Amino acid sequence: MWKALLKKLFKMRDKLAMDLGKPDEEKPFLEHLEDLRTMLVRMAVTLLIFVIGTFFFYKELFHMIMLPLKWAGINAKLINIDPTSAFMTAVNVSMVAGIILCFPLLIYFLLQFVLPGLKHNEKKLIFPIVGIGGGLFMTGVCFAYFLALPGALKFFNDFGTDLGFEQTWTVEQYTTFATRFILIFGVSFELPVIVMALVKLEILTYKTMKNTWKQALVAVVIFAAVITPTQDIFTLMVLAGPLYILYLACIWLAYFMEKKDRAEYPEYYAQLDKDEKELEKESAVDDWDNESYNPLGDSASDDDDEDYKRSRRMAEEKESAAQPSSGIVDGEPAGEAERREPPSPAHEEKPREKLEWEADDDSERRNTD
Repeated sequence: MWKALLKKLFKMRDKLAMDLGKPDEEKPFLEHLEDLRTMLVRMAVTLLIFVIGTFFFYKELFHMIMLPLKWAGINAKLINIDPTSAFMTAVNVSMVAGIILCFPLLIYFLLQFVLPGLKHNEKKLIFPIVGIGGGLFMTGVCFAYFLALPGALKFFNDFGTDLGFEQTWTVEQYTTFATRFILIFGVSFELPVIVMALVKLEILTYKTMKNTWKQALVAVVIFAAVITPTQDIFTLMVLAGPLYILYLACIWLAYFMEKKDRAEYPEYYAQLDKDEKELEKESAVDDWDNESYNPLGDSASDDDDEDYKRSRRMAEEKESAAQPSSGIVDGEPAGEAERREPPSPAHEEKPREKLEWEADDDSERRNTD
């Protein structure tokens, strides 16, 4: 399965390289694999450096991760029940802080792998993408840290208090929930970058996105339900709401991008519109797309009846030709006449005349008898 996914990814790299004016950029599988290994090593080394750097400030980072509890007005007591949980909590907080700080670099390495063969002037396009992607990620992180996380903590605390539970949380459980919550919101806010990339690759269009906004709402809710760290409806709606607003913003961005491309490439889009209209005309005359079409009714046309009768007649003629003939030959069945009077061969051999010595042998044999 992984090999098939890698092959699809590598084919996409070749296609993007060709689209960027590099027709000779197609590489064998092993070279793609080497590029992937290089990208992963760069990401891992960069992340490791940032995690080690942020680990020296784990006390300040732990104080920061505790602030949403204070903003939510929760006086829950955090306890430590594992000898290693304090150290693992510091590592967990440092890792999340390292990911947040080095996320723009991670995007840069990813774009270098996905967009191979860029020219020197084309490499300048990467930096705006990195800036937009990093800005959206930080927006999601801040939204989760200042608004969504305190609201979610207050919701869960009030629900447990109403049931009469004493709120006592472990340090490891709280930090795991809070850091995962923040990271999920940050990554989810990258939705506009993904959608705009699909629009630029013409996989999505403004018309498609405008006509399927209701289906997109269902897809966003399902996506939010899958990636949220909890199964409650509150967290789901807190995440799904901003994501859908971002998707609506992507529809308008797709409109302006297509408008700009139409002005730059009028002939290409004229041919594209012509092909789309012809496709709509063909689909309009299809029986299955017609509201009055009844596949179980007697609404077949005369042409269909004639075609059916003609094909049926041809089938019967083939069946009759395949059966043995039953004609009459000279008043008798053909088969009987052939058995009774088999045809004589065209050339019969004449009897050979006996030689003189053969005749003498025959006369002696008769005398002896």
